[in-house]
Amino acid sequence: MQVKAKPAHDASAEAGGDFTYESFHLGDWPSLKIPGKVNMCDGSVPGGFQSPINIQVKDAPYKESDIPGPEFYAKDGGCSKGLFVNKSTAWQVDLYDPANTEFDVSCSNLEMKWNGKVYSMIQFHWHTLSEDTLDFQPFAMQMHMVHLASDNSIAVVGVLIDVDGPWFQQNSFLNEIFEVGFDSTRMVSGPTPVNPYSALLKKHGEFWHYPGSLTTPPCSQGLDFFISKTPVSVSGTHVTNFMNYLKERGGNSYGQNHRPIQPLAGREITEGRWSEVCPLTGKIPEVGHLDPGYCHFLEEYA
Repeated sequence: MQVKAKPAHDASAEAGGDFTYESFHLGDWPSLKIPGKVNMCDGSVPGGFQSPINIQVKDAPYKESDIPGPEFYAKDGGCSKGLFVNKSTAWQVDLYDPANTEFDVSCSNLEMKWNGKVYSMIQFHWHTLSEDTLDFQPFAMQMHMVHLASDNSIAVVGVLIDVDGPWFQQNSFLNEIFEVGFDSTRMVSGPTPVNPYSALLKKHGEFWHYPGSLTTPPCSQGLDFFISKTPVSVSGTHVTNFMNYLKERGGNSYGQNHRPIQPLAGREITEGRWSEVCPLTGKIPEVGHLDPGYCHFLEEYA
């Protein structure tokens, strides 16, 4: 990937509000004040569920979703560039944030269609350990692809990441992303478009779906989570480097930035398969107008 000359921009004071993962384990997330948003982190606001969760795998036959699986599209193959953002509690790649006047973050080429709505990918980021667990076992990392629809519906596609595979099975897209490093914010482009769909999602692969929330304050509810059943692998060095970065930032003392699993509270987990992953032919849907303020909210708080 090519790093384009851009002024450094440390978003640590802005990202996700004034919180850390060290403090969350002391229980103070529910008391944080998020400008213009109701803080739902204590799980007491009716009408929703909190994320992440444990997904029981062994001896847990889940109902097949009544809604066909998501379809994923990449106009022009994906995004020509992404803003790699150095944050206080995470590290992420921004794709669409029209409120960012310092950088040109204007790619809406990555789209997901599901349940009659079209979503645009706003950003993707990583947690270590994984936030969702399988039979109460975490993975080394988890990646979240955060999407927004024109009615402000939010959908997150999660990919579990391990470090157990041999080098020839490691995911080249993620290894290349992590090679950029975590020390500063910069606009990055490469010889091929940024397209995590084709790089991380198995064609017609299986997923679990559940209703949930943002996993950072204000923990807004009403999100749809799709967790890929097919993990990917990266070099363990990248996980170590990421954790070392978080130790100096907003992670806990182990260099982790995962929220503990939340009560299932009777919610239904369903399963299904992706309907399409970057088909080479066919019409690409239009996402419609996205609220710039909400896009910026998801850049900072999701």
